[in-house]
Amino acid sequence: MPLSITNLLAMANRIERPFNLVPLATIGDLTLSLYVCQGVVNWHKHPDADELFLVQEGVIGLETERGNLNLHSEELVVVPKGVAHRSGSTLRSVVVLLRPAGVTTGHNGHQQLYTLESDPPLEKVRLARVQSALRVPYQPAALARVETFEVLLMTAEGFGPSEAAPGYGALWLVVRGSVGVETESGAGTRLEAGDLTVVPRGTTYRLSAAKQAVLLTLARD
Repeated sequence: MPLSITNLLAMANRIERPFNLVPLATIGDLTLSLYVCQGVVNWHKHPDADELFLVQEGVIGLETERGNLNLHSEELVVVPKGVAHRSGSTLRSVVVLLRPAGVTTGHNGHQQLYTLESDPPLEKVRLARVQSALRVPYQPAALARVETFEVLLMTAEGFGPSEAAPGYGALWLVVRGSVGVETESGAGTRLEAGDLTVVPRGTTYRLSAAKQAVLLTLARD
């Protein structure tokens, strides 16, 4: 059975309302969703959930009570649980959101927020900077942590090892380049930049790339 592939930008073109979350995949107790950021949402916080923002296209402003950031394409940040925040953009920007399923939201309206001096400001991660330090294909580097999962960046070139997808499945998002996915059944799938797939749990598969490609994946620690 062929793998299901979702192209993020094609999916975003079907989203009619800004800030309308569209779930794309579930990995363990996390949900990866997509939304279009245009305009601004009210201040809010999630008392029991971390939330990762990754800009796929465009640029967004992320205001938080631990500092403000501008996130451009291929940049991400994790807003820890309990930290009030809001995102906004004057452009139509596409954002990937990773957080636990069934998130509880606490609304803060338009009140002024203050940062405690003991809380360090949030820092964004540039994928290109991490990728420049990767020397060996198929050996991932940690980008961030969301709940019990690590978000990993990896390069692919040539054939990767054959492995079985873990119990929560194996999520792959191609950042740049083109990657082949071959499963034990002999089915082959080609992923291009912006494509997302989840290899079902227990399925033996391997990746390959004729030229260097860059991918995101998740792993439970």
